[in-house]
Amino acid sequence: MAVRQYRHPLIPRARAPEHEQALMETSKTFRASFQQLLQRRIGEVLGDVALPASELRRRWPELRRQLDTCPRIQAAHQRRAAIQDQLWATVKAAIAGDRQRLEAVAHSQRRGPGSLQLTADLVIPSHQLKADIHRMPGGYLNAQEEDGVVTGALYDHGVFLYGQGWFGPLNDAPGRTVIEQVLACDHAGLRPRRILDLGCGAGHSTLPYAAAFPEAEVWGIDLGASLLRYASARARLLDHAVHFVQQDAERTGFGDRSFDLIVSHILLHEIPAAARRRLFAEAHRLLRPQGLMVHLDSARFLRPSTPAARYFRDTEVWVNSEPYLASSPDHAFASYALEAGFAPDRFQVQELPGHTGAGGSPHWLAFCARKC
Repeated sequence: MAVRQYRHPLIPRARAPEHEQALMETSKTFRASFQQLLQRRIGEVLGDVALPASELRRRWPELRRQLDTCPRIQAAHQRRAAIQDQLWATVKAAIAGDRQRLEAVAHSQRRGPGSLQLTADLVIPSHQLKADIHRMPGGYLNAQEEDGVVTGALYDHGVFLYGQGWFGPLNDAPGRTVIEQVLACDHAGLRPRRILDLGCGAGHSTLPYAAAFPEAEVWGIDLGASLLRYASARARLLDHAVHFVQQDAERTGFGDRSFDLIVSHILLHEIPAAARRRLFAEAHRLLRPQGLMVHLDSARFLRPSTPAARYFRDTEVWVNSEPYLASSPDHAFASYALEAGFAPDRFQVQELPGHTGAGGSPHWLAFCARKC
């Protein structure tokens, strides 16, 4: 059964919901046909016998050339981009017709539990200004919006349509995955007093921590002011107390040893290798002794399991404006943790299935480390 988005008051009311459903079905059908096309072409080039990893690496440049120059695959790339652009255009149209109500709802939530702190002169890392990630118009940071929540609404609804419900009705499956498959299984005794979500975006995965640890003080930081305005209003609508602050996750303004649990969700693949190193180092600085760091990201992006998956990942860099997908092989994260100060025996990588509440969701990698 298809997952339906929870229609809280900050979700734009689509003028034609059936059009959105048709768009998700079109995207789903296209992705399946594209994978079949890749697999057929790869089979034609490599044969049907599975190759050892070393042989596949040797032959990868030629395989890549054969795939890139295939007219059918070139046409499919154009279709991938067009579907993504159509998705954003559909959500933008829904917001445009509902903007007055959305802003009124957000304004009504300016007081309540939690807090919101914005920083007008925040220095944005240059690597986040080079592309509109996922082809999202204006990107996450949309400098044109001075005081509103449109970027947050665009991201919240657009991510659900793009993921075809993979992340659950509240787009919170990544956070629930960490709580249910990492914390509950391997750190059942953890009782964090302060929790920090790095790159929290619209707060999708931040709220599950507030629900799971009601005695804890939960913080979420991000670069985007509109995302945070939206996240704060959304959290209050959903009856959660979270403190949202506009900060750079690579260099936060929090003091040493400030948190017991530091998490991120689908952030690592959005930043380059040097930023990933700084993120790990900052997490180590912020953690109290015995504190835990967990970064969750897509196994499909950081550890593609087939030639077709690797090709899809590599071409997402330019087809879907994801410039940093392949900037670190997944085995490099152990060295980042060691450089940050985590002991080698305190770092591990776990491969996890998707949250049970999100049908058809992707698999994840969880990069976990405990501070001595």
